[in-house]
Amino acid sequence: MFKTKKSILSTCALSLSLLWGSGQAMAADNCYIMVHGHGTQGDIKINALDSWRTSHFSNYNGADFMDDLLSSGDNYAIVGYDSTDESGYPYWRNETSGEIARQIISIKQGNGDGLNHPQAGTQCSANDDFWVVSHSQGAQQMMFIAGNAVSGAPNYNTAYTSSGSVSVDYASAMNDILGIFTLGGAITGTEGADRVCNGNWLDALINAAFLGKDCNPSVQWLQTNDSYTVKNYIGSNLAAPVYVMGGYKSFPGIEGASAAMLNGEDDGYINLASQMSCEGSGKRNIWDDLNTYKTFFGIAYGSPTFKCNNSNKGTPRTYNMASVYTDHDAERNGGINSPSYTSIENGLSCGNGRNMAGRIDSCTAN
Repeated sequence: MFKTKKSILSTCALSLSLLWGSGQAMAADNCYIMVHGHGTQGDIKINALDSWRTSHFSNYNGADFMDDLLSSGDNYAIVGYDSTDESGYPYWRNETSGEIARQIISIKQGNGDGLNHPQAGTQCSANDDFWVVSHSQGAQQMMFIAGNAVSGAPNYNTAYTSSGSVSVDYASAMNDILGIFTLGGAITGTEGADRVCNGNWLDALINAAFLGKDCNPSVQWLQTNDSYTVKNYIGSNLAAPVYVMGGYKSFPGIEGASAAMLNGEDDGYINLASQMSCEGSGKRNIWDDLNTYKTFFGIAYGSPTFKCNNSNKGTPRTYNMASVYTDHDAERNGGINSPSYTSIENGLSCGNGRNMAGRIDSCTAN
């Protein structure tokens, strides 16, 4: 079995002016390396691409994440891995973290992603500026990879199979990655997985009616319990900075009932506290401004009793980017073009008023 960390996590400061906003233009084109979330047969590459442009809800039909992400000269590469319930691979498996790392290395070498992009001339080259964009389970995957790409980490350059461990060069995968963006990330799990695996009869009814999940290993390792959360299986540093964006809108229509399984604000699937990698439990009750308050009949009052700012993260080198009124489906396909948002401590203003894809575009503009 893989190893847990022994050291205490600490957050290190990063001057964002080194990356953005300093008036310095980057000479190279941007390459966005796209890491999809849970429930995709991504080892069939076209499925991985489709995960960024298909929609579960008819409200978002025709939306495509790339429409808002790409500006002139920008490139992207699709990473695909098997995140289906049928296979049930947790984030520490060779079929997940190992496969993602190997594909990132190949992309950075200028080998492309093996797909014909609908947008002409958008394959990445070896001299691009590399960023990773991850959604849902993809954020959990990237936290495991980046957190075990630094010497001394408990699972340094190691993934796992059903029979043992294998060597994977996470360090090379993370070399020259300028930053990792997480969208609706299951960084510290989701209370939904807790309830699927260990819920009561009401949880079982809601799951049967709206989610249809079973507690396979991939769902089991999405629980918020410390025995499962990725923060306890990485080192005290990350090989690249992580910029977190969270959604706090319920799903459209009757499927909005899934929010009943989640504490605090959520995007329909994942608690906002987990998406923003807040210190403590992934199901911590935070509001859309990332603060916890005393409440009276559900109405918040007084000063915050907890602030999920950059100093109160559960993972190292993790920074607030935005809290956006969008749901888990629209996060990955850009289905809500100009969502509202809530100002948060240490948040970034670049891209305010745009969806998550557009915010990344604005914040990484050359």
